[in-house]
This record gives sequence, C-alpha cells and structure tokens, in this order.
Amino acid sequence: SRAVASDARSIAEISVLGWQAAYRDILPDDFLAGLSVDARAMAWTMALEGDAGLRSPAWVAERDAHVVGYVSTGPPRDEDVPLAAAEVYAIYVLPSAWRGGVGRALLGTAMADWSSRRAEMMVLWVLNGNAQARRFYEAMGWTLDGSQQQIDLGGIAATEIRYETSLRSAIDKAAG
Repeated sequence: SRAVASDARSIAEISVLGWQAAYRDILPDDFLAGLSVDARAMAWTMALEGDAGLRSPAWVAERDAHVVGYVSTGPPRDEDVPLAAAEVYAIYVLPSAWRGGVGRALLGTAMADWSSRRAEMMVLWVLNGNAQARRFYEAMGWTLDGSQQQIDLGGIAATEIRYETSLRSAIDKAAG
C-alpha cells in the first residue's frame, strides 16, 4: 500500500535494522550502532506529509498488520539519466522477512506505478560491496550501467554503482 505519515516510524525502524544487517561487514560497527530511528522517523513524517506521494511515491509491505518493508522512489537525481525515468531511492525489508518475496513485491509495485506514469526506465544506486542486494537486483533483471560514485557515510568513503532496467522488459519478465 502507499506509504502515509503514520508509517514513518515503521519505515525508520526498518531502515536502521536494514542498514545494520546489510552493511555489517561494509561499514564500521560504531557508525551502524549510531543510526537514529528518531531522526529518520521525523524526516519520513515530514516527507510523507509534504509530498503525499505525488512526485516521490513510497510503498510499504505489511504482514499481520505490521510494516515489514518499504520502497521509496522519485524522479532521477542524476543529470545523465533520461527524463522518461524514475529512481529507486531506497528499498529495505526487515531482516527477519528477507527472502520471503517482500522486496520483489515492493520493487514490482514501484516499477508498475512508474510504468503507468510513462516512465521507460528506472535506476538505483547500491553500495558496491553489498553483494546480497546486487544479486537481488540482478535476479530482478537490473543491469549495471557503468556509472559509479564516491559517497561519504559519516566520514566513511564508499563506492556506489548504478543499476538500470527497462520498465517494459522488466515488467514483462516479472509477469512471466
């Protein structure tokens, strides 16, 4: 379902737990331990109240009335990405729900929505060292586009790489 402001705390908790699990061997323990659910919840509340999902929609996946994952999307932030495109800003699933189809369903929902808005492709950035996420995206039909960038995560330099997918072929593949 579409994310709303009342989902902000759950999204923030999933984000922190997702980072702590996915980046355990990539980023320093003290950095991961210092991630703030409160700060992220406040930011998500403001974003979801302010945008109402029009330009930058987000969705949540629920199991037994509890949010177990989310995906956040919007217009591409990179100037070299064509305008008929969208970007996945973040996708996280509670570690206890990994490999249960939640991420696939969330990404599929986002891709279908942007396809209905006439986007032709989507892009996303992932930490180069996040092998598990890379395998997930590749299994969903995403491919590296050759772009990479250095980012600063609390004073830690990390390399991100960009994936892309054609929405038409990806949606056909997901349906088949």
